[in-house]
Amino acid sequence: MPTGPTRCRAPCSGAAGYAVLYAGDERGAVPARKALALVRLAEPHLPFVVVSRNIRRGDLSSVIRGLADTVVVTEPSRLAGELTKELDAARLRRRVGSAHHLLQAQQAIGDHLAAGLEPRELCEHVLATLGETFGWSVGAVWRPVEEEPLLRCSAIWHAADAGPELVAFAEHAREQRFAPGRGMPGRVWAFRRPVWVADVSRDARMPRAGRALRAGLMAAVAFPLAVGEDCTGVIEFFSRGVHEPNLEVSAMFATAGGQLAHYLDRRAREDAERAGLRAALDRTRGFLDAAGAPIVVLDGDGAVRLANARACASVGLGELELLGRDWLALAVPEAERAAARAAFAQVMAGEADSLGHPLPAADGRRRAVTWRGTALDDGAGVLLLGDVEVLARREPIAAAG
Repeated sequence: MPTGPTRCRAPCSGAAGYAVLYAGDERGAVPARKALALVRLAEPHLPFVVVSRNIRRGDLSSVIRGLADTVVVTEPSRLAGELTKELDAARLRRRVGSAHHLLQAQQAIGDHLAAGLEPRELCEHVLATLGETFGWSVGAVWRPVEEEPLLRCSAIWHAADAGPELVAFAEHAREQRFAPGRGMPGRVWAFRRPVWVADVSRDARMPRAGRALRAGLMAAVAFPLAVGEDCTGVIEFFSRGVHEPNLEVSAMFATAGGQLAHYLDRRAREDAERAGLRAALDRTRGFLDAAGAPIVVLDGDGAVRLANARACASVGLGELELLGRDWLALAVPEAERAAARAAFAQVMAGEADSLGHPLPAADGRRRAVTWRGTALDDGAGVLLLGDVEVLARREPIAAAG
């Protein structure tokens, strides 16, 4: 019988599994407590089975040696049955643990999407969630360059304990571009299919293989950000460890890729709509500023929502200084303000279509404005089109002789 921990591969319910058999009764054997701790550190779900005639589960000796909660086999004839049970239980623990991690990752990504983050920040959060959940070392999001058939890196992430070479590998991605079919991102982009590379050194189609190997990276995976057949980008991960293709993880990547693609597509459409609206407003503002008359839009309380160049000049303030402020308090002398407010209320109520009031004097001239008012729909405010009249020029008072 072996005197220390031995990794054993044994059949289990028609599949293969691994377990550690410990029989450390001989002098010089690895202490049981240390052996168990090392196994749990390496793989928490790996079965640890004690094979010894001198140890009984639950007795004082097993407690002292740190084996109180482990499986102890005293008769070799029982080893096969106990080992099969432990391997079945370990496989179940792995499935339950994996499902729990998948649910946690899915919930975290859902929270990121609901937070309404900017595209770059959202991509960084999704990379961190997937990378930390599944043990990847570095990740990147690749998205098309505007007006060019190329992918560029729009977000990167690396593990918190990454060394200088791995960080350099991640940062190098910012400088790269991939055409359709070139490199792993280009292949995924061109064919809308995930790519899983279990051994980077054996993939001749990966132009960054040498740099990845120097950074200690062994495995890689990439999957599309796709809405139907429309691919809006690619997510890519590299790992220092071995990552064999996994159906559950692949399904998670596909789900996350679809969610992220929908979000980025919607944000792109919203951004385009906002840009179109800003362009339309800029054109409209140009027409308003070219008008020879002052124009203002006031809300129901008389606060400025829009003012053209002539209206701004009439009170000597820029539009940004006027927006949200009470027009009547700024533009009407205090003595006339109550009457102006009453007239404005009539225009708002649809009981009148005009109002007038004096303006602050400018360059020694006394001025007044007459507004033609149009109430906006749903009580949103009033559009005022003004006609400014110079009443008289104030002459300077002569100094007493």
